[in-house]
Amino acid sequence: MSFSILAIVIYSHTGEQRVVPFHRHGLNIITGKSKTGKSAIIDIVDYCLGRGSYNVAEGAIRKKVAWFGLHLGKGSDEVFIARDNPGPGASTGSKVYFQRGDLENYPRLDVIAKNTTESSLKEFITRFAGISENEHRPQTGTRPPLEADIAHALWLCFQKQNTIASQDQLFHRMNEQFLPQALKDTLPFFLGAVDESHFLLMGELDELQKKLRLLEAAEAKQIQVIEISRNRVTRVINEGKKVGLISQDYQAVDDTVFAFLSVVAQTSVEAPELVSDFGETIERLRGEQITIQGRLMELNQDIRAARAFLSDQTDYSREATEQRARLKSIEIFKGVATTSQCPFCDSVLATPLPKVEEVSQSLRKVSDQLEGIYRDSPHIQRHITGLEGEIARATEALKFVQTELNKAIMEDQSAQARQDQMIARGRFAGRLSEFLESIAPRSADDSGAIQIAELRDLIAGIRSRLNNDETESRLETILSFISDKMTEYSKLLNLEHSGSSLRLDLKKLTVVANTVDGPIPLNRMGSGENWVGYHVLSHLALHWWLRKRERPVPGFLIFDQPTQAYYPPDSTEGGLDQIEKDDDRTAVQALFRLMSFACSEITPDFQLIVLDHAHLKDDWFGSAIIQEWRGQNALVPYSWPDK
Repeated sequence: MSFSILAIVIYSHTGEQRVVPFHRHGLNIITGKSKTGKSAIIDIVDYCLGRGSYNVAEGAIRKKVAWFGLHLGKGSDEVFIARDNPGPGASTGSKVYFQRGDLENYPRLDVIAKNTTESSLKEFITRFAGISENEHRPQTGTRPPLEADIAHALWLCFQKQNTIASQDQLFHRMNEQFLPQALKDTLPFFLGAVDESHFLLMGELDELQKKLRLLEAAEAKQIQVIEISRNRVTRVINEGKKVGLISQDYQAVDDTVFAFLSVVAQTSVEAPELVSDFGETIERLRGEQITIQGRLMELNQDIRAARAFLSDQTDYSREATEQRARLKSIEIFKGVATTSQCPFCDSVLATPLPKVEEVSQSLRKVSDQLEGIYRDSPHIQRHITGLEGEIARATEALKFVQTELNKAIMEDQSAQARQDQMIARGRFAGRLSEFLESIAPRSADDSGAIQIAELRDLIAGIRSRLNNDETESRLETILSFISDKMTEYSKLLNLEHSGSSLRLDLKKLTVVANTVDGPIPLNRMGSGENWVGYHVLSHLALHWWLRKRERPVPGFLIFDQPTQAYYPPDSTEGGLDQIEKDDDRTAVQALFRLMSFACSEITPDFQLIVLDHAHLKDDWFGSAIIQEWRGQNALVPYSWPDK
């Protein structure tokens, strides 16, 4: 049993929900005019089932939808999956919400948040569909093994609008590189030509072949007569000389070399010397060096500043002393009566002399400043002397650290060299032992040969059960049943070559009609009516077999616009009266009757979802309609706000 779609749920950016429910079994029709969101259904389902790329067309859906939800059912087991809408222009989303169990109500938008990853979702859906571990191994070529998963299964479940009317492409996404070969490789598994027991036998065969290879390699060492060349012995001896286990003057002159090498192989090799800190001391000394260098830089900056300050004070003191000497000379004129008369010639001055009190005040101010300078100068000099002492001590400390650093680097390099030599000796000893074992005489024990014979018998038995001819025969039988059903369905449609023997050609992934004039593939059949009809009946016959054998492919099939070849592009309603030709109206009715008939006979649990423009007046057609999107009705309500 595989799963079907119970509902599609989409969320607006304001938290509103739009639920599109489906009948679990039988025919489900969503009819409506163009541009209402019908063709987005396949992309939404594909995206929610784990596809990496987001392919919903640009437009209202990308602007108005926040999350897409998919409600799945498999018997009594239910799963709800939601993925975020990355918005206009984006090619993939990053958020996945997953909930398993019965759903009374769909989760609100404020509850939905990322709780799993895209890869985990894909793995779960693969197992939920019933796809067990499998592997296709190509018999020829260089292709790597391929494991079928949900992505491969979904190629059988979708028929988009541009695919269902194609003469060159029968299956979903077969216009993409490498995918046609992947479908050819996985179809035998999905159809049941190889089952789960086949892959169990393949795993058992792998294990037996691995054991056989190991035993055969060991046996080959025992039974071969080794003729050791002089060059090989010379290479071994030269390697031993390089690592110091063989003296430089030793020469191999006869067969005693093997006895000598056996003694060398028994030589005790010291364990590699472990350097306790592996550079920690060097890093510590480098850190101290940087610290001292930084301190020296600060001290040199301080002493330069102090010396500059002392020099400025000395210049100022000299100027102030001269100024005080000039001012003191004024004291001889303390008896001058007036400031406007020259004290030497008694003439009247144009600019009055300063008062004696003013001159005396200036003299006292200069004297006070000189006193401060005389007091500060010894302190500054002592500060400079102290800085010079600190610089000298820091310089000595730096020299000591640099000496210790150089010594530590040399010791570390020496220890590393000794360690490398010990490791090289150990490796040489191991290779030498293996070399000597390869020329050891054969043991008289025949248990290895007995085990090899038993393994070969087991492998032959499994291979006979995995006979590729039998697989091909089973596949041909399955395709024969599917071809008969295709031929039966074709009789219900008025197609070119209808009633001829039809078959599914898996090598070319197309439909072929066997006629008296020879085989005619789909791409040589004319008209869109034929292309659509053969797509529909081929996939219905394929799902008839998948459900009959309960194969691990999802139990739904979605057709998008199967009647596109019949309706005029400007039609707004889906009635048959909008189709001009009587033959076309008959063909549309026959196409839907075939779908309805196939749903009634395909059991168990088959769900057919048709997204189309048509709206027939038949009661059986009306009962299959689950949504009609015309007027103001659409997948996304027009009232929803843009992001």
